[in-house]
Amino acid sequence: MTLRKVYTAWWPLAASWLMMGFDLPAVSATMARLPDPEISLAAYGGIVFPLSLLIEAPIIMLLSASTALTRDWDAYRKLRRFMLASGGALTLLHLAVAVTPLFDLVVVGLLQAPEPIREPARIGLIIMT
Repeated sequence: MTLRKVYTAWWPLAASWLMMGFDLPAVSATMARLPDPEISLAAYGGIVFPLSLLIEAPIIMLLSASTALTRDWDAYRKLRRFMLASGGALTLLHLAVAVTPLFDLVVVGLLQAPEPIREPARIGLIIMT
């Protein structure tokens, strides 16, 4: 194994994870400058981001898996098909949590979120979908 091979495998993963890590500070910095920053930041940091991350966790790992598993066109097509099916199913789940009574079950029942951040969190989940 050469350093060039390691670098070739490493840089796409590093770049994708760097971009994934940049979103929370960027969104938080923007929200801190909007009206009602306490409510917005509480809704995003306490409900929207954690729930979205939980729902999309199976897809996030595809960043690494695609680099490791895609060796030829056939492997790429199979992984792409899996990604599209999984992404579609998880998008529907995310939407169901955001716009159906599942929201109250999760956010009010399980998380026991304070009332002032519930509706901003619902809007955030809809946007994240």
